[in-house]
Amino acid sequence: MITVWSRALTDSRRGLITLLILLGGLVFAVLGGVASAYPTTAARTEIARIAESLGTASTGLTGPAVGVGTMGGYVQWKYGTVLVMIAASWAILALTRVLTGRHLDLLAATPVGRRRIALATIGALLTVLTTACAAATAGAWLGGLAFARLPGDAVPFADAAGLGAWLWVMAVAFGGLAFALAPWLGRGAAAWIAGVALVGGLVAVGYRGVSPALDALAPVTPWDWTYGHLPLAGRLDWASLVWPLLAGVLLLTAGVETFARRDLGAVLALPRVRPPAAGLRGVAGRVFAERLPAALGWGSGLAVLGFVLAASSATMAAQFTRSPGLRESFGAIFPDFDISTPGGFLQLVMQLLFVLAGFAAVSLLAGWGADEDAGRVEMLLATPVTRAALILRGGLGLLGAVAAVTALASAGVAAGAAASGSAEIFRPAAGTGVLGLFAVAVIGVGVAAGGLARMSAAGTVAGIAVLVTYLIDLVAPALQMPDRVHELALTAHLGRPLVGEWNLAGVAACLILAVLGVLAGAAGLTRRDLRH
Repeated sequence: MITVWSRALTDSRRGLITLLILLGGLVFAVLGGVASAYPTTAARTEIARIAESLGTASTGLTGPAVGVGTMGGYVQWKYGTVLVMIAASWAILALTRVLTGRHLDLLAATPVGRRRIALATIGALLTVLTTACAAATAGAWLGGLAFARLPGDAVPFADAAGLGAWLWVMAVAFGGLAFALAPWLGRGAAAWIAGVALVGGLVAVGYRGVSPALDALAPVTPWDWTYGHLPLAGRLDWASLVWPLLAGVLLLTAGVETFARRDLGAVLALPRVRPPAAGLRGVAGRVFAERLPAALGWGSGLAVLGFVLAASSATMAAQFTRSPGLRESFGAIFPDFDISTPGGFLQLVMQLLFVLAGFAAVSLLAGWGADEDAGRVEMLLATPVTRAALILRGGLGLLGAVAAVTALASAGVAAGAAASGSAEIFRPAAGTGVLGLFAVAVIGVGVAAGGLARMSAAGTVAGIAVLVTYLIDLVAPALQMPDRVHELALTAHLGRPLVGEWNLAGVAACLILAVLGVLAGAAGLTRRDLRH
């Protein structure tokens, strides 16, 4: 059991390093950034006034604006949900990987029972998560000590611990959901469902006041259970953390028992669209066909989210009409930006949509990258296909899967725009295509990493690229960093396509990254040995 635990812990060392940087490092950095960007009482008062006047139109995905005039309160309001998304996303990916570990078949053949294997592996992953959440606690506490300049800026250790505990239980709840589903549905489908629950729950809670449908969904998500727990803002509700903790424990237990009783790799055959037989000829067709179920899943999730948000735009417009002060405050921050249209409302949450599109590409790359470790690449190279052609045609298959994701997302936005009664349907639907452009750029980065280093590294490298891009795009403007820092994010160069403002340079950059990435991957595979 110790061997299984130590092996799982060793396999998770990269994830640990990443989480330490993204959680502990990010909390410490943004606390310092807030102290630097808003150093005076007048600046804090103004930002608090703006935050409180914006309403759910622009703060639905950030949480309630409580204590925004303090350093910790601002970070809680602006970045609290971001930290949860990072921790929970890692937990979902890590816990579903338990069922597809490279040594799982060998371990299952030993006298060590499968229940013990699952418990030991989960224990190692929870050790990593606990260490990362402890780093977030330390980052918040030390950041308060280092950067506090105004009254209320200090972050008491109890508040910092409340942040770490919140991240931990939320990650366990959503990760437990993915782990419970994985033995039945497979890793990809389980991760997709848990991811939709993670993002959909945040949207439902943030915008439930403007949509009866969202209000009905909100009570079933951990986001709602812990809504009053705002640790960095000085509001601690420890009792609310019991419910996601209990849900996570029950789901993990269910997953362990299912894992112990079911055959390895035996998953339910979900309905799927099968491409014509002609589409399966060659490497490109095979890659496209194998990635199509995941593409349809991610595309459907984006379509549902796009439909709900676009359909809610009329309600949001009515809210702005009733509140001239809110409309004036919003206009001061986003001039020439019409929230009353489906495209305008969707443009508000574009950062979140980019993350989802990016992780859709990461999911596609993860499946493609498994070919080398599984030995399928050697089998394919035994046929009349060169190494370069294998990567080039595989890249085409992945790009085709991204096209399927984009088409579904655009259809959902178009349907939502029509349901809202808006006359603008084509513009937001066409603007959704920018998600596909970002996704193909991510595909290019991943294929390059897979060809140059190892195909299984494609998803990891692409995932890091998505997270770094998101964090730069989110943090740089809020903390008034130099423009050259914000320009490091590819998404900062794509304009506002959902309201018809395209940045052609950004579009070209996405396409160039996709093409050069695939070419670099092809060149890399021709110059290195295959790995096992």
